[in-house]
Amino acid sequence: MPAHAGQYLRLLGLVMEMFGLSSVALASRDGSRHWFGMTSNQVWAIVIVGFVFWAVGTVLNLNEAARRRREDDEP
Repeated sequence: MPAHAGQYLRLLGLVMEMFGLSSVALASRDGSRHWFGMTSNQVWAIVIVGFVFWAVGTVLNLNEAARRRREDDEP
């Protein structure tokens, strides 16, 4: 896996979350649909998937940092 895969996943997850949350925040209150004609359930699913991507990217970053620390500690 590429060394920067965790950062890319975190960034993708953040973009997905921001898209979903801004769509919820900017939707009109008269019951019309969100951006691109999506329903609220679809928008919240995007937010949840974005969070999962962000969390997996964070775990990958932490594992990479721990691996580098172990390599630096070895003689």
